[in-house]
Amino acid sequence: MLPRFFLAIMALSGLLTATAQADDDDTRLLLNQIDQRTAERERGYLPEETPPGMDPASLITIGKTTYSVENTLADLEPAIYVSMNLRQWPKLAQFVQKYQQLPSYDTSLVLLAEGMLAREARDYGTAERKLEQALQANPQFSRAKLELARMYFENQKSREAAELFKQISIAGIPEAVRPVIESFENALGERNAWHGSFALGMGYNSNINQANGMSTQFITCLLPGILCRQATRTMPAPISSAMLSYDFAAMRRYPLAGHHNLLVRGISYGKLPRQNRLADNVTTHYDESTSLLYAGYNYLSASQDVSLTPLFEHNYGNHHVRYQAAGLRLDWKYTLAPGAQLGVNAQRKHFSFRGQERQYFANYDENQFGLYGSYLLNPKTALYGGFNFTRKLFPDRTASSKEYMANLGMYRHFDIGFRLNATALYRRIRNDEFNGLMGGRRKDHQQIYIVNLAMPRLAFAGVTPNLYLKRTVNNSSLDWAYAYRQTEAILKLEASF
Repeated sequence: MLPRFFLAIMALSGLLTATAQADDDDTRLLLNQIDQRTAERERGYLPEETPPGMDPASLITIGKTTYSVENTLADLEPAIYVSMNLRQWPKLAQFVQKYQQLPSYDTSLVLLAEGMLAREARDYGTAERKLEQALQANPQFSRAKLELARMYFENQKSREAAELFKQISIAGIPEAVRPVIESFENALGERNAWHGSFALGMGYNSNINQANGMSTQFITCLLPGILCRQATRTMPAPISSAMLSYDFAAMRRYPLAGHHNLLVRGISYGKLPRQNRLADNVTTHYDESTSLLYAGYNYLSASQDVSLTPLFEHNYGNHHVRYQAAGLRLDWKYTLAPGAQLGVNAQRKHFSFRGQERQYFANYDENQFGLYGSYLLNPKTALYGGFNFTRKLFPDRTASSKEYMANLGMYRHFDIGFRLNATALYRRIRNDEFNGLMGGRRKDHQQIYIVNLAMPRLAFAGVTPNLYLKRTVNNSSLDWAYAYRQTEAILKLEASF
C-alpha cells in the first residue's frame, strides 16, 4: 500500500485543480448573469416607440385618410413632424429632400430630421452631431432638445442625458410630455444604481471531495529495473453530503463624462457541506468560498462596451485562506444588431497560496483568452456560446497546462412564469510534460451540464425560487488520480435588487 501521506497529497492536488476549474465556471456564470440582467433592464427602460396594438408597417396614412402633400413650407413642415411621430422613415427622407429645395426652409428642422434618420440607421455618432447642430441653430427648439436628450440616453451618455432632461423639465413642458421625461429620469437613476442578486440555497452533492475510490496495482522500483515490487494505491471514496450554498453578484457604473465610466463589480459564491470524518479520523472540511472584486475603467456606448479592470480574488476553504490572486481583465462587447452581440475577453492572474497550502503548491500565473456571442431569437429566447483558452504556468512544467473550453447555452422565458437557462460545457486539459511521480502526462476531457430553472410565478416577498442542477463528468489519462463524477442539486431562494 502507498503511504497515506502520499495519497492525501494526490487527493488534495486533484481536489484543488478541479475546484479551480469549478471556480472559473461559477465566476463566468455569475458575470454572464450580471450582463444578461443588465441587458434586460436596458431593453425595459425605453418607452414604446409605437402605441400598443399598432403595427408600424400600417402607419402609411393618418387614420384612414391619405393626404396629398404639396411642395410648400405650409404642407411639408407638418408632414415632416407627422412622419417622425409615426416613424415613417422613407416618407420622412422624401419630405426632407423636397423641403430643402424650398427657399427659407428651417435649417434646425432639417438637422432634426437627419438626426432622427441617422438614429434609425444606428449611426449614433451622426445622429448626435445632427441633433446638437439643430439645437445650436435654434436653442429654443424643444423637440430637438428632447430628441438629443433621448439620444444621449440611448448612447449611454448618462450624465449628459440627465442634465438635458433636467433643463427640459425646468423650462416648462406640456403636461402630456411630462410622463415621458419622468420615465427617462427614473430610468437614469435606475441605470446608475447598484444592481445584483443574492441567493441562498440548500441541496445535495454526490461527490464533495471529487474522488473516485479507485484501487489500482502497479510496479514500483527503487532504481530502473532494480528492487521492483508490486504496490497498490487506493484513492479516497466519493463522499456525498447535504450542503448549504450561496451566491452574490453586484455591479454599478459611475458616469464620469461622455461614454466614460467607473465600473465596479463584485461576486461571491460558496458551498458549506455537512462535516465528514475520513477513515483516518482526521476531520476534513469541504467548505468553499470564492470572492472577486473588479474595479476600473469602462467605455460604454449604444454599440460598444469596453472594460479594463484590475481584479482581486480571495479563496477560503477547509477553514483557512487557501489562496489569493490579483490580475487584470479586459472585456470588449460589440452589438452587431438589436439582440446580436459578439465579445472578446482577456485576463491575467497571479495566484499566491497561503498558509498550509504553501507546503504542497507553488504560486503560478494564469492567462485566459475568450470569444463569445449571444443572439436573441425573440423577446423570450436567446442563444449564447463561446470558446475559452487558459494557460497555467507553474515553475514545474509537469504541472503547467493548456486548457480549451467550449460552451453552448440557451435562455428561455415561458409564459407560464418560468425561466430556463441551460448550458453545456466541454473542456480539454493537457499538461506540458510527463510526470514521473504520477506515472504519466495528464490529459483530461471534461463535460459539464448546468440547468437553472427560475420560477418567478412562485415568487413571494420579492424572493424567487430557483432549481439548480449540475452534472460533471471528468475523464483523465491518469484516471486513478483525476477521474470523477459529480452531481449537484440545489433549491435556491434568490432576491434581486
